[in-house]
Amino acid sequence: MIIVYGSIWFTYSPPLRYADPGSDPISLVRQFLMPSLVLGWILSGTLIRMIRTTLLEVLREDYIRTAWAKGLRERVIVSRHAFKNALIPVVTIVGIQLAGLLGGTVIMESVFNIPGVGRLLVGSVGLRDYPVIQGIALAMTLLVLLVNLLVDLSYAYIDPRIRYS
Repeated sequence: MIIVYGSIWFTYSPPLRYADPGSDPISLVRQFLMPSLVLGWILSGTLIRMIRTTLLEVLREDYIRTAWAKGLRERVIVSRHAFKNALIPVVTIVGIQLAGLLGGTVIMESVFNIPGVGRLLVGSVGLRDYPVIQGIALAMTLLVLLVNLLVDLSYAYIDPRIRYS
């Protein structure tokens, strides 16, 4: 749909052939513009809503009211006190969204004719090449596990009260 509407409304269509990064960087940017906008648009709505909700919730806390009463500037209150405390649910959502992002890249590579691991996976499914399918599934699973581990470890950095012993 985005390719059709982009070509009708904006007279834009992504390049049909893959551009080599060394030879034509402008064509490479044009090639990745639409897929990155689609993937970013899908994930950004949830993330922005979560940031807004948690920030509003933290801004209603007593210690924020105390910071206002002490005369701190709004930028200091929001950036140092409120935003850091609102980050834990946001970081959790980002970690969860990675799995959806990996699945989305498989689809985007197929739709926009971008060579990559996603297209290799789709081609391997069509050819019933089970070792390649298992290898890609294992690599994606390890990537999701690594990101979830980093998310869990980042909790201790964001909130010093959380300690892993």
